[in-house]
Amino acid sequence: MDAVRPVHEQLYAVIGHPVGHSLSPAMMRAAFAHLGYPAVYLALDVASASEGLDLLYRVGFQGLSVTIPHKEAALGRCVSVDEGARAVGAVNTVRRTASGWEGRNTDWLGAVRALQRKGPFKGRTALVIGAGGAARGVVYGLMQGGAAVAVTNRSPERGQALARGFHCDFAAFEDLGTRSFDLVVQTTSVGMTGQPDALPLPPGFFRAGMTVMDIVYRPLWTRFLKEARDAGCETVTGLDMLLYQGMAQLEWWTGLKAPEEVMRRALEAALEPGEDPAGR
Repeated sequence: MDAVRPVHEQLYAVIGHPVGHSLSPAMMRAAFAHLGYPAVYLALDVASASEGLDLLYRVGFQGLSVTIPHKEAALGRCVSVDEGARAVGAVNTVRRTASGWEGRNTDWLGAVRALQRKGPFKGRTALVIGAGGAARGVVYGLMQGGAAVAVTNRSPERGQALARGFHCDFAAFEDLGTRSFDLVVQTTSVGMTGQPDALPLPPGFFRAGMTVMDIVYRPLWTRFLKEARDAGCETVTGLDMLLYQGMAQLEWWTGLKAPEEVMRRALEAALEPGEDPAGR
C-alpha cells in the first residue's frame, strides 16, 4: 500500500537539471484549468534521473515531462517504451502504470507537426544541424514523414555516427555551400541565451523558399532564425515544437483533446518581457 497518495488533484511535473527556465508549467497549467482537469503541474529540479523517477513514482505522480539531461536515462527506467523512443534512444514523457513508468518520445512528434504547418515534406531534402538527442528525434521524425535527410555537425565524428545510425547522409559544414535543401532544422544550443549565437554557415546558405526551424525558444528569435527570415525563408520557432510536443504529452496522459490555442497563448504570455512572438 502506498504510504503517500494524492487525493484531490493528480500530480504532474517537468523534471530536469536545471529546469527553472522551462515554459512547460505555464502551458500545462493553462490547459488543465481550461479542461477543468483536477491536476497540478510542477517544475522539479532533479539531479539524478533514476532516484528522481523512483521517488516521484512512489509519491504518486501520474505523468512527467522529462527534459535535459535526463531523457536518455529515463529510457532505462521505463517498463515499456514506444517505437519512437526506442529509435531515438530517449524518453521525454512518462506516465504511471501499475508496474512502473511507461515512456514515450513526443519531441519528434512536436517537430513534425510544427514543420508540417508549412506544408508536407515527403520527398523534400532536409538538413538537421546537430548530433544530440534533439537531433536524433528530428531526424527520426523527418524520415518518418518521407524526407531525404542529411546531418551536419561541428564535430564530424558525432554527426557521422548519427547519420550511420539512421542510414542517412552526412554533410560537412565546409560542403554546405554546394548543397541544396528544402528544410533546415537547427537542434543545437547555439543561439540560446548565454550560448554562442553564430553557426559557421557559408554566405548565401539561406535562400527564399526554404523552411527553417530553430528548436531554441529562449530567445524565440535567434540570430539563425532572423537571418533565415531576412533571406525570405519560411520560419518556424522553437515555441511551435514545444507546443506540439506538449499537446501530445497531455493527450497521452489524460485522453482529452489538448486546447491548442489556450496552450499557445500561455506560452506566448510566459516569454521574456518584450519578446514579440512574431519577431517584430
